[in-house]
Amino acid sequence: MEALLECWTQAGEFMQDRWLSLLDVIGEDPWRLWVLGSTVTIFSVYWVYATLFTIMDITNRPRFIRKYKIQPGQNEPVDLTKLWRAIKVVLFNLTVVNLLASWVVFELIYKNNNSLNVRELPTFTRSVRDLVVFVVLEEIMFYYVHRLMHHKAIYKYVHKKHHEWTAPIAAITLYAHPVEHVLANLLPVALSIALLGTHVALAWMIFALAIINSMSDHTGYSFPWSGGSVRFHDYHHAKFNYNYGVIGLLDKLHGTYRATPEQKPPMRGSGKTVKRKLK
Repeated sequence: MEALLECWTQAGEFMQDRWLSLLDVIGEDPWRLWVLGSTVTIFSVYWVYATLFTIMDITNRPRFIRKYKIQPGQNEPVDLTKLWRAIKVVLFNLTVVNLLASWVVFELIYKNNNSLNVRELPTFTRSVRDLVVFVVLEEIMFYYVHRLMHHKAIYKYVHKKHHEWTAPIAAITLYAHPVEHVLANLLPVALSIALLGTHVALAWMIFALAIINSMSDHTGYSFPWSGGSVRFHDYHHAKFNYNYGVIGLLDKLHGTYRATPEQKPPMRGSGKTVKRKLK
């Protein structure tokens, strides 16, 4: 136990030293960390992940990966003209919209509530607490905003753009009207972090995890190690009016949950039917 505690202490000290070294290079100005740092973090993680899957979507290689496609035959290969139009929208959202939104949130909230003791990293316990509560808060806010986007008075003007891709791919995860990008993609994450008073370093990690999770749900692939939310959200793109949330709890509460074909239990008597056919 003492050895484990010692290792844990050393790991914490190492992370604190690395963080201070980074601040010595980039500075500790809160605006630079929250606005520029957050924008660069999200942009970098997004395109590293998107590039890998986009190459697969364009080349249809490696071949053995194709068996994991959720909607076989869709975007195989992806339409390059349609893809480029989407990428231009994504680039605008990731640069101009993200930068302006981050700036506004910083001035209104982060500047005073989330910028104390920038040089001191949060404890492990505090980090775990923030991560767990963030998942709950983000799910609640995203579900209701997303469902609002499907209201008939709003859908065709805002959210319809994102649903042009009924069979999504990773690169179009943030292909959305700027209003939707702010309200549905940025606001739930930003407000959750504001309510928790999350440290900027942990916020960067949350941004990275959130964007990876969202992109995984849009890849169009369900690997053996993929979470259930991948097929869950892909089904939303295919059917539109179900599975609005991230983890599905509020969908079950409000009756908007639909299991994907792979999740549905076999019908009673299906085994007997198969046997008769085999005979």
